[in-house]
Amino acid sequence: MTVRSRTALAAMVTLGLGTVSGVAHAVDTEVTSDTAAQFYDVRSPSGDTVLARRRLTTSLGVSAYDLLPRDKVADPMAPEINFKARLRYDADYGASPEETNPANTARFIPGFDRGPVDLMYAYIEGRHFLHHTVDFKIGRQYVTDALGWWSFDGAEIKATTPYYVAVEAYGGLEERGGMPLSTGRFEADGAWRGDRTGFNTALAPSFQQSSNAPAFGAALETAGFTWLHSRLSYRRVYNTGESLTSMYTNGLTSPVSYDGTRISTDQVGYSLEADAPKYGAFKGGFAYDLYNVKMSNMYASIDAFATKKLIVSLDYDYVSPTFDADSIFNFFDIQPMNDFGVRADLDATDRLSFAGGAHARAFSTETSPQTGTGSTTAPQSPNVSTGTSTLGYFPASQLQFDGGGNFAVRYKTGTGVYGLRSNGSFGSDGDRVGGDLYGERSIETRFLVSGRTSLYQWDDKLRPDRDATSFGYTAGVGYRFLPRNKVMFEWEHNINRLVGQRFRAMIMLTLAVMP
Repeated sequence: MTVRSRTALAAMVTLGLGTVSGVAHAVDTEVTSDTAAQFYDVRSPSGDTVLARRRLTTSLGVSAYDLLPRDKVADPMAPEINFKARLRYDADYGASPEETNPANTARFIPGFDRGPVDLMYAYIEGRHFLHHTVDFKIGRQYVTDALGWWSFDGAEIKATTPYYVAVEAYGGLEERGGMPLSTGRFEADGAWRGDRTGFNTALAPSFQQSSNAPAFGAALETAGFTWLHSRLSYRRVYNTGESLTSMYTNGLTSPVSYDGTRISTDQVGYSLEADAPKYGAFKGGFAYDLYNVKMSNMYASIDAFATKKLIVSLDYDYVSPTFDADSIFNFFDIQPMNDFGVRADLDATDRLSFAGGAHARAFSTETSPQTGTGSTTAPQSPNVSTGTSTLGYFPASQLQFDGGGNFAVRYKTGTGVYGLRSNGSFGSDGDRVGGDLYGERSIETRFLVSGRTSLYQWDDKLRPDRDATSFGYTAGVGYRFLPRNKVMFEWEHNINRLVGQRFRAMIMLTLAVMP
């Protein structure tokens, strides 16, 4: 573990313990940790080791509740202040140090960190202020709604009115890779950013220097209903700092760059959830990209409670990828995907349950005209006029369809769970079908055993020589030394003709302490 990692983890522990010991009244506290160590090699079809993985992923969480004195019995809705934080360390000791050395241009991978530390969240939360109407959060936090998962450093305030409506506003800086204690997993896709410190602009110009990204958003949502939740949300994020305009360099001049504040993402979304306990439930929503001027996502799901034991569901998802406004991918025409599904869940008895479904995907691609199984011709792509000549893009292909299904059965006992899962996906370019048997059991509440065996066959019609059948199994043992504390060891072995044999060992430790 690096010095930076040890310092960050020590700071988290100190902050958590300081919060616990510095308050005289009763404070509920909790410290949690999850650690997983993995050891495996990723081999090429020739059998040579191309990647050695020695991964250690650990997280440390600290929570402190009721930092304000209050009488929970007399007034359970009295104002309260809580603190929550979680830090993650995700290292790969199998990677070569040369992959982080800018001087070794043959091995260097821009943005790669062998042991990154990121602060997942750390915020102070206030609830039930101003006569139970105002809540707030200050610090690094998540926002989850129709616009997806998002993380920022800043403040959020939420006011609940007596008219079944809550108003929310937030602002701060988007969490971005390359910044201290940050990860890029919540950024918009399409831009490769990080910390360029230590290597010149002629090296990997497509790798952009990460800069502050001011952001703000607002939302209106229902409040007070037990059967209905509706949320309308808006979010805008800005790019700042220098950006290189070329992905390549000619070796003679420095890449051209531009600077200034500009839009990164600009989106509006809506979601609706309704529940009628005797009949069923509905969930739906959309996300609209105001910068790209198109619908990026739509979804709808209907659950029908046919009987007390049987639920039948219909699903629809529409996805059209969108990207950061600085991304070159905004230049290309992106074709959407439409997914349809039907599901059924049956609890035959208190112990035995069944689940199954079927799905289909309709899509087209930007390519040359083709003939095939499609039944509908998609519209031609727009042409670009250049003086007296017209350059036409390839038209979108006919609609293509992929489909498949799945089936699962599960049996629960007092100390274990056993089941079968199977699924298949079929399309004009390839098929995949298979399943697995699994089981988990605790012995005398402390000893844990688990196992899984799987068999899959895939058929790549574009590369017939890549067809293969794969067999694998996993065996695990563990020990639970407290109700929320356990250690597990797993061994995994997979076999197929393309890669030969692959092995993976994993050790997992889960801790939860409530002083």
